[in-house]
Amino acid sequence: MSVLTPAGLPAGFTLEPATGDEVAEVFALVSAEQTAAFGFCADTEEDVRSFLEVPATVPSHERLVRDGDGSVVQWWVAIRPPGDPITHTVITTHPSLADDASDQLARAGWQEMFAWVRAHPPEGVDGEIQVHSGCPADSVANPRHLAQGGFTRRRTFWEMLGPVTDDHRTAPDVPGLTIEASHDVATMHGVLNEAFVGHYGFTPSTLEDWLSLEQAMAGFDPDLRYLATIDGDPAAVMLLSRRLESQDAMYVGELATLERYRRRGIAAALLAHGFEIAAREGLAQLALHVDSENAHSAPSVYRRAGLEVRTAFWAYARTLSRDSA
Repeated sequence: MSVLTPAGLPAGFTLEPATGDEVAEVFALVSAEQTAAFGFCADTEEDVRSFLEVPATVPSHERLVRDGDGSVVQWWVAIRPPGDPITHTVITTHPSLADDASDQLARAGWQEMFAWVRAHPPEGVDGEIQVHSGCPADSVANPRHLAQGGFTRRRTFWEMLGPVTDDHRTAPDVPGLTIEASHDVATMHGVLNEAFVGHYGFTPSTLEDWLSLEQAMAGFDPDLRYLATIDGDPAAVMLLSRRLESQDAMYVGELATLERYRRRGIAAALLAHGFEIAAREGLAQLALHVDSENAHSAPSVYRRAGLEVRTAFWAYARTLSRDSA
């Protein structure tokens, strides 16, 4: 493995490219950070693998920092989904790392990742580049590191989880509603593109880019796509994932209803269907993530369907000029 020496790296630490060979080590780092914040790790090894083994079509830049004993103490990630003008950057830090060392390493990390972002700007973006990041809510070192990187906290995202019960599997009666597994990816992509307009961080995508990203996500299963129609017309989409099977849960990766069909109980019916699929798969829970400030009261819909907040993640953003810090 090649060892890198960027400016600002403290003595006694080494830097190397991050690859799929280090999934177990990186997951141990992620688990340590989240356990310090939550008391357990909300992510899975497959989540980590999906970042370390991105398709060649996905621009990314990833580094591992090791201490003098060879242990991984930081993970630097810069990644841009296909066709997305927003670059996502994250620094994951082991909670045992001393503050002065973690701060110095984080400064070096932002410097290197921002240099990569400027050298690989999104297509069609001539001015400032949008950069997003995030961390477990109430973590100690992360907000300090993000402030060092010039980020401002913008949102709180909740992970919501609910047990499979007979009540949660019981769907409301929605006139004209049909929910079916579907491979009509063009129709489902069109529903998602239209339904998510105005949501925080959302950018419409091409079908090709959306498929490329979806298929690279942890737990992807093409047989877990569901299309809801009202009297035969597309109304909503739910995409399930196996990313949390190791935690005995089915995961809702996407759930979206077209505006003209909202407030009819379609989302509740889809979630009931999700609970039913989880039960068929022998899983005990259903999980998803949601913007706590969702403009369409999605958290309330999810609570009524049987989901409650398990963890929270803070979302941060900043703009980056192409030629200066």
